[in-house]
Parts: sequence; C-alpha cells; structure tokens
Amino acid sequence: MEQYATAPAGFMTGGRARNVLHQLARFEAPFLDTAGLTPHMDTTLAAARRHLFTSMARTGMAFWAWPQEIWVEVIQTAPGRTHTSGTRFWMLLLAYLFCDMLYIGASTVYGAMAEVIFGQSVVETQVNTVRTPLVEAGYAADQKQGGRLQWVTCLCMLINRNPLVETFSAQLIVTVHELLAAIGGAGQMTGGFALMRLQTSLCQLGILDEPAILDTSHQKTAYLPAVWQNDASLDPIWFAWVRAFYDQTLYGHEISRRQTCHFLLVAGRWLNTYHPEVKEPAQWDEAVAAAYVAYTCNEARRGDLSPASSKNRAYDQKTPQKLSPGGIDNRLGALRTFFSQLQRRTYTVNGKPYPRLQLTWLPQETFKTPNAILAARQPNPKDIQEDTWFKLIWAACTLTKDKLYASSRNPQYPLAYYRAACLIWVTAARRSDEIRRLSLGCVSREWALEMRDEQGNQVEPAQELCYLRVPTNKSAVKKDFVKCLLTVIYEG
Repeated sequence: MEQYATAPAGFMTGGRARNVLHQLARFEAPFLDTAGLTPHMDTTLAAARRHLFTSMARTGMAFWAWPQEIWVEVIQTAPGRTHTSGTRFWMLLLAYLFCDMLYIGASTVYGAMAEVIFGQSVVETQVNTVRTPLVEAGYAADQKQGGRLQWVTCLCMLINRNPLVETFSAQLIVTVHELLAAIGGAGQMTGGFALMRLQTSLCQLGILDEPAILDTSHQKTAYLPAVWQNDASLDPIWFAWVRAFYDQTLYGHEISRRQTCHFLLVAGRWLNTYHPEVKEPAQWDEAVAAAYVAYTCNEARRGDLSPASSKNRAYDQKTPQKLSPGGIDNRLGALRTFFSQLQRRTYTVNGKPYPRLQLTWLPQETFKTPNAILAARQPNPKDIQEDTWFKLIWAACTLTKDKLYASSRNPQYPLAYYRAACLIWVTAARRSDEIRRLSLGCVSREWALEMRDEQGNQVEPAQELCYLRVPTNKSAVKKDFVKCLLTVIYEG
C-alpha cells in the first residue's frame, strides 16, 4: 500500500498496478463497489483510490477502522466539494456505509447521497410529500435540485437510515437541529429555516403532534452589553462609556443604537492597539481623531478589528478586503453621533455622573467622511430609455413561472407576489422599501369633478383613478405584505 501511495501516478499503471492492487483486493473491493454506485471515469477512480490508500498508509489502519476524527480529515482534504461523484463523494459514502459515520457540512450533497443509497424515485416521492403541504400554505416550491428543503429532508433520511417521512420523529428533528448548530455561518441559518419548514409540514401531515423545536428568529436579542463585556480586546473604561451610550441614549431605534455601538467598539479596539493611553472620550483630541479617520479611510480591512468570537473573522482574515465607501461612512458616522450626543447630554458611567463633554474641536468636522468617499457611495442613476422601459413593462405583465425560475434559483415567495411587485414598480414608480410598507387595503378608487389629466382636461367618471396609499413611517414595516400585493392584483 505504501508502494502504491508513494509511486508517481504515471508509474503505477498497467501490469505493475495490477500486481500491486491484487495484493490489496481486500481494501479495493469495497471501494470499487461503492464507486460503482455512480457513473465515473477511470482517471477519477484512480485519483480517489490513491487518496484512500494514502490515508490508510499514513494511519496504518484500514478505512473501516478509522475513528470519526480521521474520517473528517480524509473527507475535508478530498477534492470535489459539491460534486455528486468523485473522491469526496465516495469518501462520504464509504464513511456512511462502512463506519456508520455521516459527515456534517454546509455544502455536503445529502440529496445525491440519499438518492444513491435509497433510490432516486423513493427520495423524490418523499420530498414531494413534505413539499405539498408547504406549497398549499404559500411557501416557495423549492423544486430545484439541491434546494434547501430537499437538502435538509435528505439529511434527516440519512440520519434516520430510513427514507420514509412517516418514520421521522421529534427526536430526529431535535438531533438535526443540534447538528446544524455545529455548522455555523450561512449553512446553519439556511438549514435552520428549511428544518422549520420541514417540521411545519410534518405537523400538517400528522406525523408530529406538535413542533419539536421553536422558531427563535423573532425573539428579542440578548442584552448586548452583557455579550460585549466578554471582549478582552476592549479597555474596560471605553466599554463603560459605550454601555452608557447604549443604555442612556433614548433617541432613535434600538437597532440604530446597536449598530452605532458596534462601530464604537471597533474604535475602542483601535484605541487599545494604537493609542492605549486614550481610554475615555474626554482624552480624544483632534490629532487622535484625524489618525482614526486616516486609518479608516486608507488602512482598515473588513474584520481586522472584529472580536475573536466573530463568526466571519476567519473568512475576513483569509480574504482581506478594503472597507466599502458605505462601511467607512458608517464607522465615522458612529463617532460623529457618539461625540455629538456627549456634547448635548449628561451620562452616568460606572455610577459616576459626567457633565456634557467640552471639546476644543468639532466632531462633525473632524470625523467628516471625505468627499471622494461620499461620491463613491452615492448611487449614480441613469435615465432608462423609453424603449427599454416598455420592455420592462411588458416583462412585468407577462411574468411566468418559467421566467421566474430562470432568474431565481429558489424563489422565496409565490409567483403572485413577484407579479404584483413588478406591476407596482413599473406602474406606480414605488421604491422597494415603499412596496414593503404597503398595508392591506392600500388600493382605493376615487373620482371627483376637479380631477384633471396631464393636459388639463377633466377626467371622466369612467376613467376613475386607482390610488396606492403608501405609509410614511419607514420604521414600521408591515407584516401583511403578501396579502396587500394580492389585493393590488385582484383589484387592479
């Protein structure tokens, strides 16, 4: 096996390879049987066999005796992350079939694995069984190959070792929920949403009596200063000021204060790194402020001042990117807001009241975002030519299911939603945030004697106008958006 694994690929061919592999038939036979479950080429087969034999020679153990840690390493180092055949896929199958070990990863092709093990027709039938109640309730069809509903359903099949959804249990849902939590990142979020949909379908089908896991996406977030105080990269004094700002600034929405405090913590880590002598706002001078502006505009990278617990820290460090113009403006804007509030109000920090901050420099001017960055952030709209606009109107009026799926791999809303949104956009000239704020009953028809058209002629009663009432409060996003848009379609 060491001879086969260490020999150059071009050397171990023909009769020489057959002589060696004949002595390794005990290890090669199960591998060949597994690879034979999928279409493949001889070159792909040789590369996968070399990867498997190299790992066995290195560990001194047959692959069916490998513990989970070795299997994870072998799978992660195999090429073909999302392929449905080849080295990585065959390693996944070997681990599952011979060692009862299912690798958990965000990009793992569980749908293809389930189809190989249980049969394509069986998997398709069972996935359609759980999809039907969701479509009837208004959820996206998720019919594309590799959709998240199929992905999480097939994951449940593999863990359950039975493809029939009527055998799914509450304990299985809880187990999958815990495994998804270990993935982290976007895979955890999208997989969690799909698992909630699967659970909803199982309850509708009567397979589950009640939900096994609860949707926590709408629950109020934890008290953030309690989370922030575990950050060792912050000076305690600066953190106390940020906490006082979060607790005692009553203006604006809580989300805005949270975002502002996030950027204030970034500034605190910058102080701890470059100016550790500055621990509170009164110690800032114009030179320190100018240094922070220069750093933010020229040197800062995404994630360079993030806490160690940040989920995106590893990715940002692996692929460093400069801050976008919007990111630069947000960081500087947070300090403009912070120091302006300290000048206007008194704050109590660590139980000690502080008077309004007296500065010899102007925060609004010192932390001002450079004009070049503001210009790069601003949109640069262009007039749409009339013939192009007519094409958009025609596309909105003739939107079909095929066209929708051609542009969106996994639409999240019914087709009627997208038709309504497109028609509102091309006829009422509403922005996306205004469309989101539309409420049920927002369409009304009126006619009055004084109504005139664009040429000043009186509008006849038969030409009554359709009015779209758009709420002015941007902070109150309406929940009945879909119902509203359906009203627009049926009344319009």
